[in-house]
Amino acid sequence: MVIRSKQKLKISEPFNIVLVNPEIPPNTGNIARLCAATGSLLHLVHPLGFEINNKHLKRAGLDYWPLLDIKEYKDWEEFCNSNNVINVPQDDSKSQSWFISTRGEKNIWDVKFNPGDYLVFGSETKGLDEDILKMYSESVISIPMNGLTRSINLSTAVGVVLYEAIRQVTVERKIYEVLPV
Repeated sequence: MVIRSKQKLKISEPFNIVLVNPEIPPNTGNIARLCAATGSLLHLVHPLGFEINNKHLKRAGLDYWPLLDIKEYKDWEEFCNSNNVINVPQDDSKSQSWFISTRGEKNIWDVKFNPGDYLVFGSETKGLDEDILKMYSESVISIPMNGLTRSINLSTAVGVVLYEAIRQVTVERKIYEVLPV
């Protein structure tokens, strides 16, 4: 018996999850499953630490791969040229890019997420490149932690930030809806 959520998330403009140089296949597979469940777009920026057909990647994503909108880029430059990667938008209602790092001065509760935002995460061992963090310093945010650990798992971090963004636009601003099934 398959049990499905009794709540349906109705999203008209999806969030964009960007993984820059992910290294661990099961993390990316879990994130792919999360993107399928939320209607978010998944962007993979090469180089990847694994082959895209890796069995651990596919297993973690279960049978949700057909539900996923996934895009791949050969490097950060191609990603930026193909997408609207902006620092701080002119209009507060426009989407922007948020760079999640343990080095962020602001945390995820200090910012206002908008539909279509790009949530950018670095690799499991190195995080985001220092040049990216400097270039987009106004949009670098972090997840609050107790200070006893360096970081949390990448797929957990994506889930925390994505659902905070969804909470803001569904509960606080009612841009999206959560409907009973």
